[in-house]
Amino acid sequence: MRSRQLESFILVCELGSISKAALALNIAQPALGVQIKALEREFGVPLLVRTVTGTHPTPAGLLFLEEARLMVRRLQDLKRSLREVAGQVPRTLAVGLTPSLSGLLAGRLMERLHGALPGVELKLFEELSHALIGHVSSGKLDLALAYTVPRSRMLHREPRLNEALCLITHPGSRFDGTGPLSLAAIADAELAMPNEGDLVRRLVTEAMTARGLVPNIAFSLESMQAIKDMVRRGLACAILPHSAVAEDIQAGALVIRPICDPALMRTLFLIHPAGTEVNAATAQALRIIDGLLDELRQRDRNFTVATEEE
Repeated sequence: MRSRQLESFILVCELGSISKAALALNIAQPALGVQIKALEREFGVPLLVRTVTGTHPTPAGLLFLEEARLMVRRLQDLKRSLREVAGQVPRTLAVGLTPSLSGLLAGRLMERLHGALPGVELKLFEELSHALIGHVSSGKLDLALAYTVPRSRMLHREPRLNEALCLITHPGSRFDGTGPLSLAAIADAELAMPNEGDLVRRLVTEAMTARGLVPNIAFSLESMQAIKDMVRRGLACAILPHSAVAEDIQAGALVIRPICDPALMRTLFLIHPAGTEVNAATAQALRIIDGLLDELRQRDRNFTVATEEE
């Protein structure tokens, strides 16, 4: 078993597709298939299964995925420590933000980190929450701010803020107006949503299913900009937080309606890898992020203090 095999297996699970993983790794799909088959032969169990929705880990594969992420992370930590001791590379701090938070925090966060951590190479990654969770679990990121983070022994997670999800529509649509809308009232709205696996989509689907409703997802898109563009063109509505569309609302390009009965809330977590010692740079970054989140809550009433975990 080699580290490259582990990394390849993790990527297949994260992307839900062998072909997509092969493209990302810049290798031929058959070659990637050979790596996966070699792992399955070595451990004597099937690790992946192909379905109509993509390639997913088997029950044994889920257990192996957690262990693979842990092993890869330890190897990455060891390589980085050895290189730092040898003076070959500067210390680095890799931080992840969601697209909606990036517009609110990225500039001030990097400015404060740069001032507080001289000599540390700063890296900022913008991804959707489910991708950030995977990157922190595998050790690619030192810390991240992500929404609705499930419990995992791979992660240390702390709830920071709650944020309400709202219906986003275009001016002149049948949902244009003011005041809250019930979940049942928007059940037939054609929605542009992130792809399967996204945590907001999961939250919406679970809330509707619990009330005997089926979300009408007309478009599955990975890009936040693409989702907003579909809404601006009048092709769909979306369910998003205010922070993701604040500028569009202010400009009059989009309309926002609160959702009630039930209110849909997502929780923002500050996460970093479990089982590894928090170094001085990461500890300082955690304090800076907490300060920025407190400022955000004070100036934006759509955020409230998270008092309970999901």
